[in-house]
Amino acid sequence: MEITELKKHSSHVNKVKFDPVGNYILSAGFNGELFLWECETAECIQVYEGHKQTVNSVIWNGSGREILSASGDGTILKHEISSSEPANKWTDLKSGISHMHLTFDEKYLLTSNKSNMLRIREWPEGELVGKFKGDRQHRSVIATALTAPHAVIGGVGPTILRCAVPSGEVLEQVKGHDKATMAFKFFDQDKHGVSIGYDGTLMIWDMEAHQVLEKYSIGDEGYYGLAIDQSGLEAAIVMPYKLKRIKLKNLSVDTTDLPAKGNYSVDYSSVHNQLAIGSADKTIRLFRY
Repeated sequence: MEITELKKHSSHVNKVKFDPVGNYILSAGFNGELFLWECETAECIQVYEGHKQTVNSVIWNGSGREILSASGDGTILKHEISSSEPANKWTDLKSGISHMHLTFDEKYLLTSNKSNMLRIREWPEGELVGKFKGDRQHRSVIATALTAPHAVIGGVGPTILRCAVPSGEVLEQVKGHDKATMAFKFFDQDKHGVSIGYDGTLMIWDMEAHQVLEKYSIGDEGYYGLAIDQSGLEAAIVMPYKLKRIKLKNLSVDTTDLPAKGNYSVDYSSVHNQLAIGSADKTIRLFRY
C-alpha cells in the first residue's frame, strides 16, 4: 500500500472528502481552514475563505461543482469549486454545527449539534422548515439514507433513531452501542447498515428486520471514524494509531498502523483504489492500494 502525506493544516484535520469522481480531496480543520487537494499531484490547489472557527462538516454538491461546509460558529457556506470566496452564507446554530448532511435527492439539508438533534432546510434555497430538540441521549444527525428521505440520529445513550425528513417523525428506535454511537453508514440500497461505537464495537444491521446481524469488537474505548466503499463490501475504520479495513461479508480484517493517535475522518474514493484519512497531527494520508 502506497501512502502519501498531504501537509498544510495548522492543527487537527477534522474531515476529508473525495469529490464524486475521485480527482480531489476536500479537507477541513481548525481556524476555519478549508482546502482543496489534487490527488494526482498531492498539492493544495485551492484555499476557501469565509469560516472563522473550526470546520466540522463538508459536502460535495451539484455533482462536484459546489462545496458546502459548516463550522463551530454555526455558519454554513457554499463555495463554487474554483472560487475562494463563498457564494452563499447561512447562519444556522449559534452554538455551532457538529454534523451536516444532504438527503439522497439533495432536497433537504440537515444540521445538528449537542442541543439540536435535527434542523431541516429546503435545498438549495436554504429556508429553515423544521427543527427538533435533542435530549441527553439523542443529539446528532450521523447519517442519511441512500434511497429514502431518512436521517439516523445518534448520541451518548444506547439507542439509535431513524427519522423521516422533513417531518421529523421517529420511524424506529433500536438499541445500539452501550455508551455512544460514533458513526453510522447505510449500504446495500439501505437494506443494511454499519455502526461504530465509542466502546470499540462494530455492528452490522439488517435495516429491514431492524436488528443487529453481527457485533464485532475492534478496539478499546475512543473516537472512531467510519466509511463504506462504493461496492458496499468493505468498511474502513480509523481509530487511535490504526486503520482497519473490514470485509463486511466475512469480517476479515486488514490492519495498518498509523503514527497519529487521533484519526478523525476517513473516506473512500468513488472510482479508484484510494482512501484518505484526516488526523490530529495536521496530516492527510492518501492511501493507494
